[in-house]
Amino acid sequence: MGVKTPKDLLYRERFRAWERHPNTEVYLTVDHPDKAWKYNVGVVTNLFDQVEIDPRHSIAMMCGPEIMMRYTARSLLSRGIAADRIYVSLERNMKCAIAFCGHCQLGPTFVCREGPVYRYDRIQPWFETREI
Repeated sequence: MGVKTPKDLLYRERFRAWERHPNTEVYLTVDHPDKAWKYNVGVVTNLFDQVEIDPRHSIAMMCGPEIMMRYTARSLLSRGIAADRIYVSLERNMKCAIAFCGHCQLGPTFVCREGPVYRYDRIQPWFETREI
């Protein structure tokens, strides 16, 4: 989980509960720490060096700014996770919500109708293109 500042971290109590679960590892990072921050500092992709990933048994799900998801997907692909095991949640400026106006179009798909969650292999060519 990555956020800009510690005060932006949501669901703190859930992270604490997950940390106590024997099969769960929680990694937190911020761009701008405060004096009390005891976790990582930097972007989310920096955390991947700390995590052992078995690509055959891993699925990645992410939401956030598209630029972050773009770099994170690249990093996951380089670690051997297949594109069909990566999911992204997209936000688009939706006007009509019925795929008529085209504001939410991404390649041949419309986020209002077919999203907002996509398997990465379905949208990779368009997602890798900036400012679509």
